[in-house]
Amino acid sequence: MARLIDRDRAHVWHPATHFADLDRLPPIAVERARGCWLHEAGGRAILDAIASWWTCVHGHGHPAIVAAVREQVERLDHVMFAGFTHEPAVALAEALLAAAPPGYERVFYADCGSAAVEVALKLSFQARQQRGEPERRRFATLRNGYHGETLGALALCGASAYRDTFAPLLFSPLELPAPSFREHEHADLASDLGRDAPETQAAIAALEEHAHELTAVVVEPLVQCAGRMTMTGAGFYREVARAAQRLGIHVIADEIAVGFGRTGHMFASTWSKVQPDLLCLSKGLAGILPLAAVLVREGFDVDFRGAPTRSFLHSHTFTANPIACAAAIAGLELFRSTDLLARLPARVEAMAARRRAVAAACHAVVAHRQAGMIAALEVVPAAGSPGARDGRLGLLLREAALAQDVLLRPLHDTIYWFPPLVIDDDELDRLAAATIAAIRAVAE
Repeated sequence: MARLIDRDRAHVWHPATHFADLDRLPPIAVERARGCWLHEAGGRAILDAIASWWTCVHGHGHPAIVAAVREQVERLDHVMFAGFTHEPAVALAEALLAAAPPGYERVFYADCGSAAVEVALKLSFQARQQRGEPERRRFATLRNGYHGETLGALALCGASAYRDTFAPLLFSPLELPAPSFREHEHADLASDLGRDAPETQAAIAALEEHAHELTAVVVEPLVQCAGRMTMTGAGFYREVARAAQRLGIHVIADEIAVGFGRTGHMFASTWSKVQPDLLCLSKGLAGILPLAAVLVREGFDVDFRGAPTRSFLHSHTFTANPIACAAAIAGLELFRSTDLLARLPARVEAMAARRRAVAAACHAVVAHRQAGMIAALEVVPAAGSPGARDGRLGLLLREAALAQDVLLRPLHDTIYWFPPLVIDDDELDRLAAATIAAIRAVAE
């Protein structure tokens, strides 16, 4: 039988990957995963320092989640969610609302982060149409933001690399400035950082000027993850959200990447004491299976009651899939049974110590920052180094880290750590050592 990699090359189209890059850095065939580690068939173990695109907050293959999935698939694998319901979907909605700040009433399920954003956009827009505010049809978004790659979500992205090709297909949002704190520390989340930034005042002024046409502002709270892990400040988010709601503009929080303990609270909005009107969740929600949810504030559904024509006609084939819901329930229970949130401050500080050590050891690191269990290091390669000559700094750094059996996926000049929340000290040491080796090999 042909090698798996050869079969892959013949028939599979990988996301966010240039075909030529597969010659330079072939895909790695993973046979199994456990905890923070990915395992190849030949026995090689790779430390998953980015939680497989920010998903598995409890690590891979957690026995409690595996057991919940196994039990659920034997009982009910799937049923359409229009006209039917089931225990996992209802129990998960109850658990999410109990974990969220007070004021949320309903959960609308989808199957990925982009879809959750689309649901929120459409809910906001349709509510305006049905409450007699048809002029409020435009969205505001943050410069440098990222919300997914379906067309509605893509229209909100501030990065030209994602949206320029598809620009003729996209609506035009109002783009708001946002500050960037390149030396952000985790303790800054408990401060008003960003409140008095000039970008904050400019963003609020733009909201005030355009309030008559805006239905919602869409924000990634605290960290613009795909935007090179830009940290915007808890004070910025607080002031912009409060201004929007004062002006009658819905706040849509995209917590797809930063929810479920990633910043130290279950939901990132808690740091800023913000209650978004619509709160989008995915990634860490089920962790190992495709699932997304939008938490909807109390009273929002009033505009959808009345005649059948006022229904929200949005659906996904796999809405509230019972197996995915069971995995999510088990994951939420792990936060309680392992007291994970209470243990996170020690993990955050342990990661911060390693981040600072990497920055001190590498001259090419020009800035570094952290929010919860998200750390970022900006790298400027020295003249004459491979990273300066090649033009593909992120790819070179990823390749060098893999040579140390660590999975990093830098965003061009920004190495980030986004591991499972349960990463231990030995694994953090391994991560730091591999990061230093990669930076020195590529950029110094």
